Formats: sequence, structure tokens, C-alpha cells
Amino acid sequence: MSSPSRRQLLQGGCLMLLLAGGSFAKGPGILAVRVWPAKDYTRVTIESDTALVTQTQFVADPPRLAVDLQGVELDSQLRELVGKVKSDDPFIQGARIGQFSADTVRLVLDLRQPVQPQVFNLPPVASVYSYRLVLDLYPAKAID
Repeated sequence: MSSPSRRQLLQGGCLMLLLAGGSFAKGPGILAVRVWPAKDYTRVTIESDTALVTQTQFVADPPRLAVDLQGVELDSQLRELVGKVKSDDPFIQGARIGQFSADTVRLVLDLRQPVQPQVFNLPPVASVYSYRLVLDLYPAKAID
């Protein structure tokens, strides 16, 4: 049996890319979003299949936190975050999300008060878990 020619290998590779629907070029996949309000702080998590690259900016007046998710396309999972913010959340007044540029999604959290944000990535702790981007929103002035 002869080995495949270079042309056959290239054709096979092109066929695999077509069948994959371009998924090789796709950025991180968002799996879930969650919002946990508490008296002391609010936690927002974005679960993904790979670690997310972010850039954050806090604006003091009016207070808001902008988080750019780089290499991400806006999808239904991310859109769900807006509806997960409850009206009684002590720190988040509302959320907006949109495709900021071709490869960046911007999440803006409109805040009820100035916060001390902590934004960090957590790797999966076991094979059944995903990467998580965590946004912890603590009050700028400590609660007595």
C-alpha cells in the first residue's frame, strides 16, 4: 500500500476544516454565567472551556465596572447575564453586554455604590469543572 500524496493530505485537511465548521478558529466557548448577590459582596462568574483574557476598567462617577473579554464572540450564554442580575442586588444596579469589537465582548456592570473589584481566573479543579472568570464586588468602604 502506498502512502498518501501531499495533495491527498492537503485535501483531507481542508475537508476536516470544512466539516468542523471553522471551530478551530473560534475563541473560548462560554458554558455558563452566574450571579450570587450577598450582603457583604456580589460574585459574578463566567465559565468557559479555556481561560479568558480580560481587561478591566473601573469608572467612579457614576460607578461602573467594564470588563473586556478578549477573543470572545457574544453568544446566548453571555446574553443571559443581563437577566440574572436581580433588582435587590446590593451592588449591581444593572448589566449591559455587547460585541465591542470583532474579537472582544464588553460587559458593563452599573453599580449602586463604589466597589473594590477583584477580577481573577480560576482553573478547573477536576476534569468535570471548567475555567472560571470571577468578578467579586466588595464595597469600597468596609461594612461595619
